[in-house]
Amino acid sequence: MKTYLDCIPCFLDQALRASRLASTDECIQWSTLKLVLQKLATMPLTMTPPEVAQAVYELVYTTTANADPYAELKHYSNRLALALYPSLKETIAASENPLLTACKLAISGNSIDFGPQAQYGDLDTVVASALGSSVAINHFERFRQAMQRATRVLYLGDNAGEILFDRVLIEQLNFHFQADITYVVRDRPIINDATMEDAVFVGLTDIVNVVSNGSGAPGTVLNQCSAQLQQLYKSSDVIIAKGQGNFESLSGESKRIFYFLKAKCSLVSKQLKVKLGDLILLDTVKNH
Repeated sequence: MKTYLDCIPCFLDQALRASRLASTDECIQWSTLKLVLQKLATMPLTMTPPEVAQAVYELVYTTTANADPYAELKHYSNRLALALYPSLKETIAASENPLLTACKLAISGNSIDFGPQAQYGDLDTVVASALGSSVAINHFERFRQAMQRATRVLYLGDNAGEILFDRVLIEQLNFHFQADITYVVRDRPIINDATMEDAVFVGLTDIVNVVSNGSGAPGTVLNQCSAQLQQLYKSSDVIIAKGQGNFESLSGESKRIFYFLKAKCSLVSKQLKVKLGDLILLDTVKNH
């Protein structure tokens, strides 16, 4: 997905929020924004939004001398999500279709985002809303059939906190299918995206193989990823991509990808022909 002019104000807003978290000095914040404006003016719109966002955030982190301003918010998200784990497991066990419920919960976890969406609200409300909502693009049956045939699955994670919701889905996938699953996190901090530290904290490393993608982009920019990740990408039968960043960076790829996300951006919702806030389980390959 290319970057649109409408993305530019969003990048500026994100840069301001990040610089305020990174430094309390308004002079530093203003200097950072001026540098971000200059940077944005030189970046071609043919770049994907995660590539532009990566450049913006790295500039913010450098000029404020704070490499992880969202650290506390990430820890808070993980603790909050982990406290929900028992109730999420109970909800899945009591449902008529545990796998579908786990998928909806995983998508609902995508609400935890400090990039395009500054606030996600109460997680109990998020979960209740998701369970009571239909999935606007619902390719669940295609996903289930693909998982039945799969031997290797690559699960591209997104945000801290959200990865606890991924854990409950992976537990269901491990129960229902025989595929070997690899979960992917970012190589280093970027916004509130999940890193290996977050995966360890929520217990993902206890149930699935977790690897770093070798990149610090808030998405999956394949030409930045490690040789290991690129090989896993090529050899996997099923790829699960969580969140808008992965959709923005991978949409248009020929590989079959199942996108699990919440439409939090008007441009994404327009491209997918859904409403803002809709839940999405999208299979990119037709005629399956």
